[in-house]
Amino acid sequence: MSAEAELAAVGQRLLDPAAPVLERLEALEDADVPVRVFVAARHDAVTGVMCEEQVFSLRHYDELLEQVLPGTRYLVGEDNSARQVRLRQLHAAQAWLDARRAPETLGEPPQMAPGFRNWIAAIAREEADSILDVLERRAATGEAVNFAREYAFLIAYRMARRIIGVPAPEKAPGLVRMIVMWRNTLRPGAWLRLKDELGDSVALLVMLQPLFGHVFGTVVRSPSALQALSRRTAGPALDAIDQALATPETAPEDSLLSALVAVKPQFAGVVDYDAQARSVLFELTGALVLIIGKSLSEMAGFATSPAGAAAGIDWDGLVARLDDRTATVRDHDAIVNEMLRLTGGSRLTRTVRHDCQWRGIDLRAGDRVVVLIDAASRDPAAFAQPERFQADPTRPYITSGPLQGPHVCYGRGIAWTIMREAIVATKGRIAPADGTTLSLFAGLPDDLPFVACRQ
Repeated sequence: MSAEAELAAVGQRLLDPAAPVLERLEALEDADVPVRVFVAARHDAVTGVMCEEQVFSLRHYDELLEQVLPGTRYLVGEDNSARQVRLRQLHAAQAWLDARRAPETLGEPPQMAPGFRNWIAAIAREEADSILDVLERRAATGEAVNFAREYAFLIAYRMARRIIGVPAPEKAPGLVRMIVMWRNTLRPGAWLRLKDELGDSVALLVMLQPLFGHVFGTVVRSPSALQALSRRTAGPALDAIDQALATPETAPEDSLLSALVAVKPQFAGVVDYDAQARSVLFELTGALVLIIGKSLSEMAGFATSPAGAAAGIDWDGLVARLDDRTATVRDHDAIVNEMLRLTGGSRLTRTVRHDCQWRGIDLRAGDRVVVLIDAASRDPAAFAQPERFQADPTRPYITSGPLQGPHVCYGRGIAWTIMREAIVATKGRIAPADGTTLSLFAGLPDDLPFVACRQ
């Protein structure tokens, strides 16, 4: 049995209420690294591991980034002084943007405020309509629409360009071109070409994917080949951010990059301001381009599949629910999160800070704990009829990490808003092809055939 198969089996065993909260899985350990690996799958255990920072550390992600991109950090990392600077930068930049738009806050965090999310929604509708205007010309030719590449990942790239303000590098690195050529050789159908805006979205995606695999797919040690690939593909993306910070006039006026440059005088005592801002821009660009494009594709793939039908949701039903103007924003967020719950397959890793006993399990400093978000999101103890689509704002979703605590996802409101608007915009313009299935390449959605609708 492979390590992945063993991991899945452990995840199922741990959902038994009589099972321990953690189970050791030696198949994920490395003989050359003296740390043990445990797995958490039950909803209460996963939530505890992610939220109890006094026991479980996030330094794992800092260390993995340091291996390939020294000095670069994510907000998903240790809550130290540098992370606090990055959060202050985000809050100051958000305040600068809010002052230009005067959004309605209603007691919400700035990035979740109705005014800000309405602004994001308006941009998403504009970009979706622009892409669909091009795609709907295929109604006359009958040429298929690749929902994943030509819509989901493209709108994610455009939103990153508009909201974050960082363009793709002017020229795709040679290694990126080789990877795309490899994909074109192995995959049937139309080739991906590194030209125009669609090419920019493909190039940036390929530049960021290996790094995400290195950081979030590693439990103990990443293969040296993946480290080298991450370094060589992500490095040019960071260079593009440095260039954009040096020439902020090229970014959209209402972008996060422009805001970070504008508020820099507020941080006179921060000597590495640009380095911290660079990390913020890099993280959010990657999250928008990779995670939103991937999630949109996976939700569409699920809603057009037999599994979606068995769960009680299809594509037309999903579009109609998100297009319901009588529903609240919380209702729409719950629909998006329910789809993420049903399609998710993510896992996260934490490091034990010190020798301790946690919920009856003896742990040692340095032990790794892998939390299975997909298993926790289907835990019958937390979700009645976990295989069925039952959107509800009161459900304890953890699809993008915990929705509370110091490491709550900063961009969750942005992501949920973009995904909703992107799905609703397809109504009457593109629709699933008969018998469509989502195909993958290198672990990412690669093709999902849709057809353009005749008006």
